[in-house]
Amino acid sequence: RSRAVLAACCTKTMQVQRKGIEEMALKKSAGRVNSMFLAILAVALVGVSALHAQAAAQNPPKLILPAGVEKLCSIEFDTDERRPARVEDGALGCLQQIVSILKSRPDAKVVLVGVSDPVKDHEEKRSGAERMIEDTTGLDIRYEDIAAYRAVNTKAYVVQWDGIDPARIIPTTNEYRHGREVSFYLVPGDADFLHNYLNTTRSNENPCTVTPCYDTREESLTAQPRDKIPGDAAQSARR
Repeated sequence: RSRAVLAACCTKTMQVQRKGIEEMALKKSAGRVNSMFLAILAVALVGVSALHAQAAAQNPPKLILPAGVEKLCSIEFDTDERRPARVEDGALGCLQQIVSILKSRPDAKVVLVGVSDPVKDHEEKRSGAERMIEDTTGLDIRYEDIAAYRAVNTKAYVVQWDGIDPARIIPTTNEYRHGREVSFYLVPGDADFLHNYLNTTRSNENPCTVTPCYDTREESLTAQPRDKIPGDAAQSARR
């Protein structure tokens, strides 16, 4: 009888142990499943985020144009890899359109909106990265300055070669859009440095020609000179 009781006790103990092992195995299995699920979920979320980022880059938010503001045209900066902010010869058509409109609309001004591309404009990451002062040659521009230089250089061109009054052209940038261009917007004549109708970021040009001028303690950019585009027959008399 004692042996029977002992055998029964051993059997029950083994059953309890087996059940405990099975429960542990189930918990481990469930833990692995949970871990795999979380990993898959994380990958999926990363993928969705990447798709959203790609979609945002391909379809950036458009500027909301208030009454009295009109987009005119844009010029590209995509052929001169050595000088990414130099006004290109292909800009002539748009520039001539702007000059013609400003001459026919003495009551209006133009806002320039420069943008840059974080990939195409900054393939060489060392370019200008550690430099603390501007490079007037245009060959080594800090990425953070490319969009502003595009706007400032564009303004300098139409002022120097087409005779437009610098006070009528306001250079700005838009950090929320990616591209390699400067867009022109016709705005009412009361636009100034602090109120340009587009709420784009002001570019501090040197010298200051749009009032009220920025604080002289702030950084400013001097336009990088270029020669006249072949075929530009505009007169240099200031208007």
